[in-house]
Amino acid sequence: MIISRHQTGKIKTLRNIAFAFLIPIYFGLPWFRMAGHPLIRLDIPERKFYLLGNVFIPMEGYFLWLMLVTAGLSLFFFTSLIGRVWCGWACPQTVFTEMFDWIGRFILDSKYGKKDAPTLGKVALHTTWILFSLAGSLVWISYFADPYLMLADISSLKIFTGEVTWVYFSLFFTFTLYGDMAFVREQFCKYACPYARFQTVLMDNQSLNVTYDYVRGEPRRKGKEKIGDCISCNMCVVVCPTGIDIRDGVQIGCVACGKCVDACTSIMAKEDKASLIRYMAQDQVEKRDSKISWIRPRTALYASLLLIVLSSAVYLLNMRVPLYASVLPDRNIPAMQIPGGRVRNFYNVKLQNMSLEDQHLKVEIEYPDFAEEAILLVGGEGNSMITIPENSMMDIRIVVETGILKKEDLVNKNHFILIRFVDPLNPKMMREKRVPFTLPADLFGMLDEL
Repeated sequence: MIISRHQTGKIKTLRNIAFAFLIPIYFGLPWFRMAGHPLIRLDIPERKFYLLGNVFIPMEGYFLWLMLVTAGLSLFFFTSLIGRVWCGWACPQTVFTEMFDWIGRFILDSKYGKKDAPTLGKVALHTTWILFSLAGSLVWISYFADPYLMLADISSLKIFTGEVTWVYFSLFFTFTLYGDMAFVREQFCKYACPYARFQTVLMDNQSLNVTYDYVRGEPRRKGKEKIGDCISCNMCVVVCPTGIDIRDGVQIGCVACGKCVDACTSIMAKEDKASLIRYMAQDQVEKRDSKISWIRPRTALYASLLLIVLSSAVYLLNMRVPLYASVLPDRNIPAMQIPGGRVRNFYNVKLQNMSLEDQHLKVEIEYPDFAEEAILLVGGEGNSMITIPENSMMDIRIVVETGILKKEDLVNKNHFILIRFVDPLNPKMMREKRVPFTLPADLFGMLDEL
């Protein structure tokens, strides 16, 4: 475990502002609602995905895939431009670690991170960390389950009955978060985070990153001998949360937090010189006074891919019909012969309204294989209109009865019908299913008798 020395400075102030903006977002997103639905939630118990008030079901999983691809390409694009700014400024791992540090400095003050900290203070600190980890675990679970139902379970003491599954997940994530933030901390970024492994593939010499100006700094001071500007104070190492030496060049362990920038700035100010560690591109070190080229093949490629994915997502969202329909023949009730040369089939229908308003649908049928018009019975009644409340699912039975059949209607062995669900006032709200229509095996004998 590494608890770096507290370092103030311009970068630290800017990061605190960023954290003050991000913390309410990370903790508050599960509670925000739009049009009566969660702003964002991958609701595992309900098997639904909510995004900006829209409801997506598992059959629309490609929208979730597009969202993840967009997030990944955005990470690639911004990394190629400004380095690992996500890691040091916005990643939940970093944000939560900083919050734990704030708590530690508040309770132990200058003794925070030191071996001689009072035992009572350590107990108070770790107790507070565990309680905070519990709150963090509840927030994390709220991205996958309804937080308001969780509050109801807590207020009704239902959590002590053993009937609430999320309680067990909460305990697991509480101690996982506590172990991570209290003991692993930024070492996770250095050894476990996959993003750190391929960051060098995403960046080039024109990417803005925390960089050591070795042209000015080397060779470093040794004793009283002064050659380069670096005075070998090692403050950049002392304040680094991952324990690396930025003077050794770009490394996996660097999360671009900028603590070494503030440390070097404060030290070099005493020498009346500019900081040796700054946010700059490698080319700005090697080629003095050069400017960063923001538009280059790498950034253009990532931007193009990101634009293609975003355009595809917007197009699919615009063409999306928030109605799901499944029509299957009822295997429990075989095709039924009706006196007069008619045949009746039964279908089980599952309809799901994913919109934010009630849908009034008309059930229509096309009967291409038979001459006479069919009779449609919805839910055992003659009414062909169905009303589905917003964000709900409905199971109904549809009975389709043929007109009077003739032998010329039975040329084909396989027969199909089209069942259509459409909003009369909004023709775009339509789903159509082609399903088999079964004829009894002895139907020819029945027609001969007629």
